[in-house]
Amino acid sequence: MNPPARLLARQKTVAALVIGALLAVGVALYSTLPEQMAIHWNAAGEPDNVVSKPVAVLAMPAVVVFMSVLFELTNNDVGERIVGSLAMLLLLVVQMMAFGVNLGYDVPIVPITLALAGGMVAVAVWVETR
Repeated sequence: MNPPARLLARQKTVAALVIGALLAVGVALYSTLPEQMAIHWNAAGEPDNVVSKPVAVLAMPAVVVFMSVLFELTNNDVGERIVGSLAMLLLLVVQMMAFGVNLGYDVPIVPITLALAGGMVAVAVWVETR
């Protein structure tokens, strides 16, 4: 197994790194983020759901913790752990894009997210068929 795959197979390590990064960035940006933050966009790229800043900052780390607990409670093979790690990394990127949008940057969130999700599916299929 190549080094990136070995790291991704260590799902708990990836989860800890992603949670740490999400919390660190959230804390670092907290004072500059708006009180109400967009967290979801429709297919046209328009925000269609907003929540308070604390929820927006803490929801994604909570989702990653939940995913990690589910992986610990189920019997997963290496391929499934790699796919789970990729999903957590995707959530990290999505949260960074959401922070960027809420800070006023013009982030094309829908095409980037779709491309990343498609890439993740391709890698997942590749991992599972090896």
